[in-house]
Amino acid sequence: MNVLNFNERICQRYRRYLDAYLDNELLVETNQDVLQHLASCPDCTAALENRARLKHLVKATVTREEAPPELAAAVRNRVRAERRSFFAPDTARWMMAAAAVVLLAIGGVAVLDWVPVLRVRRDSALLQNISVRMQQLLQVGLIDHVHCTILSGRWKKPITFDQMKDATGRSALGPEFIALVPAVQAKLGSKFKIVEGHRCAANHRRYVHLILTGEQGVLLSLVITEKQNESFAEADAVAVMQASGVPVYRGHEGMLEIAAFESGKYLAYVVSNLDRKSNLNVASAIVPLVHDHLRQLEG
Repeated sequence: MNVLNFNERICQRYRRYLDAYLDNELLVETNQDVLQHLASCPDCTAALENRARLKHLVKATVTREEAPPELAAAVRNRVRAERRSFFAPDTARWMMAAAAVVLLAIGGVAVLDWVPVLRVRRDSALLQNISVRMQQLLQVGLIDHVHCTILSGRWKKPITFDQMKDATGRSALGPEFIALVPAVQAKLGSKFKIVEGHRCAANHRRYVHLILTGEQGVLLSLVITEKQNESFAEADAVAVMQASGVPVYRGHEGMLEIAAFESGKYLAYVVSNLDRKSNLNVASAIVPLVHDHLRQLEG
C-alpha cells in the first residue's frame, strides 16, 4: 500500500507538467525529466495521449468558430486570472475557452448568463484526496459531454421521443436504452427537457448519451459507457453521497460539474454547467432509476 501511494504521488507530480510538455513550454531539464518518467510509466503515457487528442479536438473546433472580439477577450482574461482545476491548468484553459467560445458563438446563449460561471472552483480536500485513477475515470464521462454536447452542438437540433424510438443503426438508443428517455424526463420534470438521445463514440470509446437543456443556458448530459476493467471502487474514490444506496462520486473541470456512479458492467455520469449542489441534486434524482435499469440489462 505504501509503495502504491508513493508511486501515485510521483505520477501526480508529473501530471502537472503534461500540458506544458505538450505546448513545449518546459525548461530543457524538466522536459528531460518528464520524458524519463513517461518511458517507465504507461499510465502517464496514456494520460498524455488522451490530453493530446482532447486538445487537438478542442482547438480544431474552436478555430472553426468566430466569437465576438469582446467575448474572446473576456474569456482569455478570465482564464488567465483563474486557470487552475484538479485535472490540469492548461486542460482547464482549453475546456473553459472551448465551452465558452463555442457555446456563445454558435448557440445564441446570452453572454451575461455565462460570464459568472467562468470560474474555476478550488476544492482543496478534493485535490488532496482524489487519485490519479479517479481523475481518469471522471474524464471518461467529461470527454463525451464536451465532444458531443458542446463541440458538436447536438443540443441545438432537438429531436422528439418518437424520433429517438424509431431511429435505427449504430446511433440509435435501441430497445436496451430507449425506456430511459421518458423515465429520466419524468423524474426531472419541466425544468429540464431531453433534446437528444443516441449512441456515439468519442476518444475511441462507445457511449449512450442523453442530452438535456434547462433554464438559463443549462446543458446537461447523462452519459453511460461499458467498463473497460475500470471501477470507482478500485480507484481509491470516496463517494460524496449515496442515492438509494448507490455511491455517487463528484469532480469538476472548469465550469463543468461531474457526478459519477457505476453498476457491475457500466460507468455512468451526470455532467453539466450547473453548480455543484444542483448537479448533485439532478444526480440524486435519476441515479436510482438509471442504476436499476443498468442492473436489469446485466441480468
